[in-house]
Amino acid sequence: MKEAVGFTVMCWLSGAVLLWMDSAAATALSGVLALAALDIFTP
Repeated sequence: MKEAVGFTVMCWLSGAVLLWMDSAAATALSGVLALAALDIFTP
């Protein structure tokens, strides 16, 4: 359950960063967060 909450928070934060910055750095950050989330959910 904690992982799911963390994943939701990461998605929300990356979306907020994209809205505020709208830059390549923000896109890269959200990509890194997505990879980290995949790493959390895969054994």
